[in-house]
Amino acid sequence: MHTRSRTKPQSPNQIPDERNALVTPELLEVIELEDSSFASSLYHDLAPDSAIHGFLKKSRLYSLTERRWRIPQNYAKLFDGDTLSPIFNVISSIVKSFWADAAEQGHREVVDTHGTDLRHSKFDPQSHRSRPTFVIKAEGPSFQLPQGGSSEDQTNVGFSNVAGCIEFQAEGDVLPVHEQQLFIHQPNRRFVRVLYLSGHLLRLFHFDASGVQYTPLLDIHTEPYTLVRLVLGMSSPNEADIGLDTSIRWIIKDGRKISGTVTSRGEDDLELVYPLVDVDPFFSQSIIRGRCTKCWRVTHPISGEELIVKDSWKCDDWTSEDVFLRMARGIPGVVQMVACEPDRSQTQDLRSFKTEAPPSFQKRVETRVIVKLYGQPINKFTSAKELLYSLRDAIEGHRQLLKKGVLHRDIAIHNILKGRPGAEPGQRAVIIDLDMALLYTTDSVEPTDWRIGNSLYQPISALRGHGMAEPLVHDHLDDLESFFYVLAYIMHVYDSRGVFHSIPNTFRAWIEYGDNPDVLALLKQGFLVQSTISMEFSDRWPATYLVLFYDFRGFIEKVFRQKDVVINDRPADGRDELKRLRLRADEHYDYILGLFDRAISTLEKDEAAASPTALPPLVMSRSPLKRSSEDGPDGQPAAHPA
Repeated sequence: MHTRSRTKPQSPNQIPDERNALVTPELLEVIELEDSSFASSLYHDLAPDSAIHGFLKKSRLYSLTERRWRIPQNYAKLFDGDTLSPIFNVISSIVKSFWADAAEQGHREVVDTHGTDLRHSKFDPQSHRSRPTFVIKAEGPSFQLPQGGSSEDQTNVGFSNVAGCIEFQAEGDVLPVHEQQLFIHQPNRRFVRVLYLSGHLLRLFHFDASGVQYTPLLDIHTEPYTLVRLVLGMSSPNEADIGLDTSIRWIIKDGRKISGTVTSRGEDDLELVYPLVDVDPFFSQSIIRGRCTKCWRVTHPISGEELIVKDSWKCDDWTSEDVFLRMARGIPGVVQMVACEPDRSQTQDLRSFKTEAPPSFQKRVETRVIVKLYGQPINKFTSAKELLYSLRDAIEGHRQLLKKGVLHRDIAIHNILKGRPGAEPGQRAVIIDLDMALLYTTDSVEPTDWRIGNSLYQPISALRGHGMAEPLVHDHLDDLESFFYVLAYIMHVYDSRGVFHSIPNTFRAWIEYGDNPDVLALLKQGFLVQSTISMEFSDRWPATYLVLFYDFRGFIEKVFRQKDVVINDRPADGRDELKRLRLRADEHYDYILGLFDRAISTLEKDEAAASPTALPPLVMSRSPLKRSSEDGPDGQPAAHPA
């Protein structure tokens, strides 16, 4: 199979629709196959040559002697009178002839939808709708009527009950725009294949977590066997052929999903069937290319304990999350794994690549981990003390994880969950999502990467590494900086009772420039060195929180200045200096956790005394990064013991 890649498909026409702008940027590299071997290799198990020959021989729609389908030679006329009957009849006859006896596995029907609006996701604007030329309407354990649809309406069709789309255009060549909606409405989708007909020529598009590839144009007259097999594959009663993960199945009643299960194997290779708590995933990335993470709430079939099933597609050269979760077993403050399936599927296999995958192709591996269920993200707190408990235990969990040789790298509000009700100290919060973690020692050389994590919480050294020939190593201090931004954001956006107020301009700017690492780094530098936070925010919090905020910020500022010297001045021993800094990790955690312990102690005493606390003098605790007066000016790197 020969391939070539391009950043976008070469098309004489552009899709005159804003939907194209929503789909194509995330696909990045588009792989154009140079021959038809991919299309012609598919679905031979569904119909042998003899069966297809028999169908063509009996069909009134294909002439074996003329080697052509009985459709008009002037394809522009196919749209005359708002009808596409000739090509519709061809496709429909294939489905009816081969799947007539398979209705019990899942009914399939070709529907002309070129004049029907199919609603996009409920999260999209109301105006976002699509009109595929034809769709294959489906019934079965993965399909349901569109929202608001009735089982009595036999014509009711939407992306939630479509097995595949077939596009027809009299001339031209454009990228299909419906595939993303199939991934969104069918959360157990592994891949989507779209048939695109331009006149008598056919092109097959294949979409999966690695992006998109498409075939050269095939002549459906001279390659009728390929056309038949592709239609059969896209309409197959076997949902795996269509691109669905059959380990996730639903019970359908009156056209709607009412319950479901996830079947998975554990490390002991024992297969268990977990009932779904909800029929929809509680988290789903609405993307085509990438990790495509989806999370489901389930109950353990034996113990009845509620758990989380997390499915995602990792880059082939990244360490699988289950490796880090195994290393995290028994650590308080870190998510605990129950079971895993680290290699469920690979995009290379979905595309039939063997050894000849193009250099631009990024293979992804489907993984599944089952973890314990915890509480809400820590911004769902109800008291100042609860927030301190949560952050303190999360930082301690991060420390213990680091001692096991794992650095998280993606600290953010949504990755710090509150512990279960009544959790003991150390378990009052947990850090989750180790997808971006790495194996770490003080000798690690893994550089910072500004593309990892949420821009609100990214450390300055990662942002400044953008464009650097040799970015600094990502270390524990970068993650501690992210913890500080979590605290800072919460203090500016919420009050001490957890009531949301508004996002101030400072953080709005961070969000706005999230795709501009250079500007965002400057904004965060300014935040670290500004003298005070405004009364508007400080009045919402107890005085001990302000002490914590300033002391934590002072620590992060010292770290920034020391790394800044290495970045700007490039001293000969700069990298060694940073390694010595990494060797002092225990001191750094002791200091930060000490800040939280003192703040907690103060709040607990105030609560016991049941009286408001006056704002104490602002006394900065001594940081392990801070010099004594005889050490020299603060702007120089701190001296470290040998």
